[in-house]
Amino acid sequence: MKSVRFSLALTTLIAAAAVSAASIDMNDPKRSLGREDDVRVDAQLVRDVVSPGSPVGITYQIENLSDSSIAIASKVADASYDEDSRTISLHVGAEVPPDEFMPQMIVIAPGEKKVLQAGATPSLRAASVRAAFAAIPRFVQVKVAILRDLRPFAKLIEKQDGRTKQRLTDEQFDQWFTSNDTIYLNTVPVRYEPNMSTTAADAEKRTTGGL
Repeated sequence: MKSVRFSLALTTLIAAAAVSAASIDMNDPKRSLGREDDVRVDAQLVRDVVSPGSPVGITYQIENLSDSSIAIASKVADASYDEDSRTISLHVGAEVPPDEFMPQMIVIAPGEKKVLQAGATPSLRAASVRAAFAAIPRFVQVKVAILRDLRPFAKLIEKQDGRTKQRLTDEQFDQWFTSNDTIYLNTVPVRYEPNMSTTAADAEKRTTGGL
């Protein structure tokens, strides 16, 4: 039991050290905010410029105002792009456990705040965004998935060491969905710029006359 507690404490210290340098400017007008009941999330873009092949990164803070601990799979993130709304969605956390294994979880105690970082690269079709009247990205929306009820996963979280994968039982897999809650933050505007390789290719075409 002591070794398990030590391992959990060590994991917590490593995670805390990794995010200790991160911070959010609460006066940033482009900071986004979302709140679902008693959990608040503030997020700030690392850069407000997006381009094909480049990741969208954020620093975000989760504040747990509830009476029980919550958790987030902070290393799980993906991004998608909707051309109709011109919005890149950055989804942090796991609504569905990857490969039926429990991802590494960061626990946030009642009354605690934690600052974390995440990022993912959306699929932006460079050819289409260069075309006339292209639906280039204009906004980014962050979505954060958290676990509210940790009781079904308490033993797995206690044993996590960042190296060993722990498979969820069928019951735990189902409980993941009932315990999961997604917090939607407001959209923030971004600028679109072609990446360096795209710019160079276009310049070469103009120089050679498109040959």
